[in-house]
Amino acid sequence: MAGEKRTTGRSRKNRPSPRQRLLASATSLFSTEGIRVIGIDRILREADVAKASLYSLFGSKDALVIAYLESLDEQWRTRYAERTAEMSSPEQKILAFFDQCIDEAPEADFRGSHFQNAANEYPRPETDSERGIVEAVQQHRRWVQDTLTSLLTEKNGYPGDVQAQQLMIFLDGGLAGSRLSQSTESLHTARDLAQQLLSVPPADYSI
Repeated sequence: MAGEKRTTGRSRKNRPSPRQRLLASATSLFSTEGIRVIGIDRILREADVAKASLYSLFGSKDALVIAYLESLDEQWRTRYAERTAEMSSPEQKILAFFDQCIDEAPEADFRGSHFQNAANEYPRPETDSERGIVEAVQQHRRWVQDTLTSLLTEKNGYPGDVQAQQLMIFLDGGLAGSRLSQSTESLHTARDLAQQLLSVPPADYSI
């Protein structure tokens, strides 16, 4: 019995914090079933956390949704940094966005972009917290587009804003298509289109 108590004590000590459990449960539920359909009680049961802890840690379900999106963004940026750590060419780093989506789509059961999905659930945000959810999505998109713009500027020697917007359209379409077709075919097509765009010689503005 004493041995069992010691084991239980160790397991409790190693157990993730309430905040970590809430975020992990929210991530699992929101990413697989959607956001609005999931109630607070379901999250609390999955996380094995009291309601008071959710409100003291996050304040509201919407704040938990924002934390979920910010966590996804941080994880995505980390995986991208690891993927491109040994790359030197801007073109490789640009195509890495598409490659990352291609690799991760099957792992996510072809649910598309979690950021797009979240934004789709709040087409007309009515409260400050709902606007905060949409802003969390936009923060991720701005980072992607700003990174693409910087890489294109480095590659071509002139501002890459327009081409970055085109690449974003390819990415958006590839992700949406992969969700509908339940395959990576659309993402591979999007990557091919991106590669064609990148193969066009830079414009000569010296004339």
